[in-house]
Amino acid sequence: KQWYQRRVAITAGSRKDDEDRNYSTHKTGQSKRKRTYKPEYTSIQSFFPNPDAPWKTKAYSPDIIGLHQEILDFAKWMQPTKEEKRLRGCVVERVKRIVHQLWPCARVEIFGSYRTGLYLPTSDIDIVIFGEWAYPPLRALERRLIENCVAEPASIKVLDKASVPIIKLTDAMTKIKLDISFNTNNCIQSAEKIMDLLKEHPYLDKLVLVLKQFLLQRHLNEVFMGGLGSYCLTLMVVSLLQNTPRCTKRLEHQNLGVLLIEFFELFGVRFNYASTGIRICNGGSFFNKDECSEMKTSILCIEDPCQPGHDIARGSYCIYVVKEAFKKAYYWLKRVVLSNAIQCNQGYLMTDSILGTIIKVDTSIVEYRNWIAKNWHQLSYKLPHPEDFVLNYLQQSRLKINNKKTQNSQQTDPWPGKNSELSDTSTDCSPVASSNDDGTTDESSSDGSV
Repeated sequence: KQWYQRRVAITAGSRKDDEDRNYSTHKTGQSKRKRTYKPEYTSIQSFFPNPDAPWKTKAYSPDIIGLHQEILDFAKWMQPTKEEKRLRGCVVERVKRIVHQLWPCARVEIFGSYRTGLYLPTSDIDIVIFGEWAYPPLRALERRLIENCVAEPASIKVLDKASVPIIKLTDAMTKIKLDISFNTNNCIQSAEKIMDLLKEHPYLDKLVLVLKQFLLQRHLNEVFMGGLGSYCLTLMVVSLLQNTPRCTKRLEHQNLGVLLIEFFELFGVRFNYASTGIRICNGGSFFNKDECSEMKTSILCIEDPCQPGHDIARGSYCIYVVKEAFKKAYYWLKRVVLSNAIQCNQGYLMTDSILGTIIKVDTSIVEYRNWIAKNWHQLSYKLPHPEDFVLNYLQQSRLKINNKKTQNSQQTDPWPGKNSELSDTSTDCSPVASSNDDGTTDESSSDGSV
């Protein structure tokens, strides 16, 4: 017994000496055991590129203001480039020409995020075809798309049993996803309504892009799989902005980090999905679902602003999974912001990217955008271009030619003194008008060959 007590005392003393000499110890709430390592946090002044956060171009402040700046940079990085816009326009034009070959009187329109501009680099293009058919000709269009090598047969899915029958496909040349529907009512009006809301709320587009990427990486953005669609998500953000008292005035000066955390808190912790519905019209409000018998059955209830009394979120049957993701994001962001504020005085941070703790950008997205920028010129020769793009290109080329002409005509002579000395005899040597012996003039423009 004496030997055992002596051995325990020696071991405890040596352990304490090692801790005092080499490491700093701290307790955790999980266990009482002391850790013998120093936490490897990031220094405040250090900056290094994060492969999971390609939007990060500088060192942000470790507080809610840094989160605001990071959201702005994320939205700026997600904005499509000129090549990406033109490439999507070429894909839509090719589908239009195939549709007009089958049905010359049909009308092809785009809607959704591509029309409003709230699309990610990997978002799909929503196309609607208007025409006179007894039933949507899904199979006929599917066969023609395969015959014209627009998409491979394995990439086409015909959802004829869905509430809105559509054709889902991936373009074989550009890898852009498309959703094609027939005679979908109110889709154009919905897109125009979103565009009006974007003008009314300056920061709406930035919050929507962050939340769309948040749902995308968790595979909760597909409506036909029970997820939350882009249209419903945008209206939920608008509902937050309408029902927040301080957001009704001077919204352009609000902090995006605070708004993002409040969105996660509202729809992840506080909102009662069982008895409450969302309404956007007339300034926005929440209503009791028992008042509308048609909306009582759905879990998430959002009234369509273009068609009052119609529920547009009845297909999101996995909304409780989405709610749990919002709840975890709220508690995590709150923890990170508070821990950074506490550890800022010590010179170390929990993370160098607050937004990067809940959102990651896959390297495949970065590689895909680089591939478009590199191969755009080769793809532009293989794809048909829209008429407006061709007209704009011709106008720009004509303006360049006219600018070159004006610059050439306004160029001064490099030897003005020499010309003044040789100005005894006035001779017209311009290429535009040259006099002959018989008094006639030969008009020949320097750009006549062009």
